[in-house]
Amino acid sequence: MKNILFVMGGLAIGGVETYVVRLAKYLSLAGHKVTVTLLSNKSDAGLFEELSRYATINVVEHVPFFSASSWINALIPAKKDQTHYDIVHVVDILTLAYIFLNKSLLNFTSLSIGIYHSKEICWWRGRDVYFRKKMLELYDRNVELTLFPNERTAEMASAFVSVEVSDLDILPLGISFESYANRQPLQSSLRIVSVGRLVDFKVYNKHVISQLAELRKQANFEYFIYGDGPERAALESLAQTCGVGKYVHFKGEVEYAELPSILEGAFCFVGSGTTIIEASAAGIPSVVGIESIEQPLTCGLFSDISGYSYNEASATTVRVGIRDTIAMLQALEPEQYLEISNQHRMKAKFFDIVETSEKFVELSSRKPMFDMKMNRWIAMFSFFKSVIVQGPRGLKSRFDSVN
Repeated sequence: MKNILFVMGGLAIGGVETYVVRLAKYLSLAGHKVTVTLLSNKSDAGLFEELSRYATINVVEHVPFFSASSWINALIPAKKDQTHYDIVHVVDILTLAYIFLNKSLLNFTSLSIGIYHSKEICWWRGRDVYFRKKMLELYDRNVELTLFPNERTAEMASAFVSVEVSDLDILPLGISFESYANRQPLQSSLRIVSVGRLVDFKVYNKHVISQLAELRKQANFEYFIYGDGPERAALESLAQTCGVGKYVHFKGEVEYAELPSILEGAFCFVGSGTTIIEASAAGIPSVVGIESIEQPLTCGLFSDISGYSYNEASATTVRVGIRDTIAMLQALEPEQYLEISNQHRMKAKFFDIVETSEKFVELSSRKPMFDMKMNRWIAMFSFFKSVIVQGPRGLKSRFDSVN
C-alpha cells in the first residue's frame, strides 16, 4: 500500500476539488494512506469535512486576507516534512512549483501532475513574466509525468513540448455512481439545469439565457443555475434584458452532496467539466457546454462524444445549435427520451472512479526532473508586479480571459 500526498491550492467547490475528494475516498478504501496539503484556508466546509474522513489534511496559510493567497503560500518556504511519500500528486503548475521549491524539505519517490484544464498550460505562455515563465519551464521538463484528463489536452501539451502524444498518459476524471443509480430524468418537467462556477469562459449560461425566449415559444422551459461567481450579476442582467428574468432561477452555491437531488427530475443538463459526467450518470440528457465559444452552439449530447474530450472548442468540429438540441429533446417520444437517458448512463461508465483510482497509482510511478533553477523571491516579486500592472484582472483565475 502507498503513502500518497496531494497538493492543492484550496478546497472550494469545483470539478477538480470534488474529483480529488472522490479519489482520496477510493484510494483510502483500497488501503492507501492519503494526505492532502491545501495552500490556502479557502475551503467549502462540507467538502473539507468529507475529505477529512479519508485523508489527513494540512492547511498552509500565511496571508488569509489576500484573495490569491495560494500563490503566496506556494512561494513561501515550507516546513520540513519528515514523512516519506511514495507518490506526490500536484493538481496544477503552481502546486508543482511548490514541490520543486521545497524539494529539499520533502521526502518522496514519485510525482504525477494533474492538468485539468488546457488553459493551465497556455496561460501567459510566451510572456516575459518570471514566475510564470519559470513555472512553465518546470512543467515542460516534466510533461511526461502528467495524467491528462482527455486526449485534447494531451495533444496541446505535445505541441508545446514536442513530445509524442502516444508517450503521454490519459486518466479521465472518475466519478462515483453510488448516488446516481436511482436518479431519474423527467421530460415533462422542462427544467433545464446547469451547475458550476459562474466565470467568463463558461459561456453556456449566457447562451441558454439568450435562447430561452425562443425555446419558451415551443414549451414552458425554465432554467435553473446552481453556482456563483463573478459573472452572476451580468447573467442576471442578461436574463432581464432578454425578457426571461422570471424563468431563469439563480440558486447560488450548493453543497456537493446536494447534487444528486438537484439533478433528480431534470429535463436536461447543460454544462461541462465533471458535473456533466455526474448528470449523465443520473440519466439526465446532457448538452455539452463548449467553453469560450462566441455563438450559442454545442457539439451535441454528451452521449454522442467519442473519447474523453468534450467541452473545449478544439475537441470536435461538430457544431449544432443549443436551442435546436434542447428543442429536439422536448419533441422526442417518451421511449426515445428514455433511450437517450440510458445512453448517457452508459457513456458515464467510461469515467468510473474505481478504475481511475487503480490506474492513478499505477501511472504515478515516475521521478521528476528538477535540474533547473527558480528563485522563489524573484518569482514572488514578479507575481506582485503582474498583479499591480494587471490591476483587479491580475487576480482573476488563470482560466478566465486574462491574456
